[in-house]
Amino acid sequence: MALGEITCSVSNISWSCAEKRVYQYIDLSSVDIGTHSIISTQTINHANAPSRAQQVIYKDDILFATTRPTQMRVCKVPSRYHGQICSTGFCVLRIERNHILPNWILYNLCTDKFRDYLSANQQPGNYPSISNQKLKSYTIPVPSLQKQKEIISILDRFDALVNDLTGGLPAEIKARRQQYEYYRDKLFTFSPLQG
Repeated sequence: MALGEITCSVSNISWSCAEKRVYQYIDLSSVDIGTHSIISTQTINHANAPSRAQQVIYKDDILFATTRPTQMRVCKVPSRYHGQICSTGFCVLRIERNHILPNWILYNLCTDKFRDYLSANQQPGNYPSISNQKLKSYTIPVPSLQKQKEIISILDRFDALVNDLTGGLPAEIKARRQQYEYYRDKLFTFSPLQG
């Protein structure tokens, strides 16, 4: 299914109605490329908000940076940033829970297949980009929720293993990352349905 079919729209903040509030702002540099997590934010309000500080985000939204997309600046919003603001430089994917799990989207967006899609569909220039519409046209397999949970559990274990191996064993870390990427891509390979 296309990402646009399994996600719903998000709203922008009305700064004139939020004069007395302070928000944490997530811009493109807030998301770590290696860990796919938010590592820093900026405190903003209606008076100092950058012009791109527009999108209201919720827990479990998936943020994907549409500028320089092949850098794979992607993350899942943790609960502490529920109701905060992100840059319009992100495509915000808000999952419809009855169809799909947020981590399913996140793991699909970390595959080589998706990176190839980005390379083929980004607009060239000094700052290559991909439109939200083109990003949401990307299709992913959508197995049953139970199957999604099983695959996510396997990938979570690999991810934990890779990220825990930091005790001076660079070759082991590299080998585990390659193994993780191999199995991650294999887990997203499905045979076409016979109709």
